[in-house]
Amino acid sequence: MPIEIVHTYLVHPNKNQPEPIAIVGSPVPHEGEMFDLMKSVYEKADSECNIGIGFKKDAAGGQANARRDMLTAYAATPSVDLGRSLAQQLGLVTTRRSGLGLLFLIKGKEGTDHKVVISRFRANNGVLVNEAADMLTVEFIDRVFMKNAHSYKAVVYKHASLQGGFWTGMAVDKQINSQDLESSDYWVKDFLLSDFITSPAFGTRRLAVALKKAIRTTDDLEVKQQITAAATLASGLGSESISVDGFCNKFGFTPNTKAAVIGQLDRADLAADNFLFNAEEFKRQLPLRTVELDNGAMLTADAGAFDDVFEHEALADGGKIKFSTVGAVVSEKLEKGR
Repeated sequence: MPIEIVHTYLVHPNKNQPEPIAIVGSPVPHEGEMFDLMKSVYEKADSECNIGIGFKKDAAGGQANARRDMLTAYAATPSVDLGRSLAQQLGLVTTRRSGLGLLFLIKGKEGTDHKVVISRFRANNGVLVNEAADMLTVEFIDRVFMKNAHSYKAVVYKHASLQGGFWTGMAVDKQINSQDLESSDYWVKDFLLSDFITSPAFGTRRLAVALKKAIRTTDDLEVKQQITAAATLASGLGSESISVDGFCNKFGFTPNTKAAVIGQLDRADLAADNFLFNAEEFKRQLPLRTVELDNGAMLTADAGAFDDVFEHEALADGGKIKFSTVGAVVSEKLEKGR
């Protein structure tokens, strides 16, 4: 059986509290509905956790992180006391808005890999009703856990080496779409002393989609031209570290163009998220460039070769542009309008 031990801790919102409430924890027996739920969380973590995170290095850039040290110490010899040190740190960054939580630490071994899953369930309110022959006793309770067994935060770490590994993990926050709208930043950044990792393909795709949406949603011709010009040149970037904000600055976007692009992101802070640019992924997302003229003509070619396919020259009258190209007809098709 891959699961070796499960510990659970009642974590109070102790942030900025002069006298933090003590953390109480205990092992979870390897039987019953609670263990079955933890077993499900543990087994699904590899597929459900799809957000990359990594422990931050120390201020000097060295390979040191206090929370990773606690995690690897627990993974090496799981115990209530070592797990409590992690639970205490979670309590110290948990606000009253996030509320009372139940923390689970699940340690297992899969082949040569050590595996640790950390999961948090939030408490809900409820009413306990006792029915007697001639009356009802109603009691309000505020520590109802697992009211929604599918709503929780989790992160999984897996590596063969506790010394050289466990620097990155995969996270999921299944409470974001529930009534718990608290940002997961306190969980990843404050509790785990980590940051989000964006893969080259995902970061490049996010950039390309933002550019594409910005062109579609604006009527400003200058904005459209700046974006298409940058997209044409972007294939020459190579595998360099960049962000959406950095891309806008690199290609000299005006404030209006930059705002149009960043406005298409899910969150404004994602504009500063660094990733390695992936030219192939960018081309997959923006393979074609189309120029529409006021006479109804639409010129389309590969985004990176558009200026080679179509020669163009500015005319003296009214800012009009003359496009020309030469080639053999290889196909024709009719399409419905936009």
